[in-house]
Amino acid sequence: MTVRNAYIIVFRMHATIYGRGQMVIPAKARKQARIDSGDVVSVEPQGDGRIVLVRLERPKDSRPAKAKIIYRNGNHPVGDLGRPITRDEIKSALAEFP
Repeated sequence: MTVRNAYIIVFRMHATIYGRGQMVIPAKARKQARIDSGDVVSVEPQGDGRIVLVRLERPKDSRPAKAKIIYRNGNHPVGDLGRPITRDEIKSALAEFP
């Protein structure tokens, strides 16, 4: 049995390290670990040829939400963020006005 065959039998998934130290994590492994495009992972060397990847929490989006104005027939214009607005968000927005 070759080393390659042993890895396939034991781990069922494998990845190859390319010239610049890059590798592709198999889709099945990413799905099981809930790692998605854009996620940040911590790389923890464990010695003896082991590396542990730990998905970090995504930072909350600090960018202000984009609002759009909806003009209704016969009514005044209404702002829409595309999601429900919390009471705290309303207070915070109103605090910015003089």
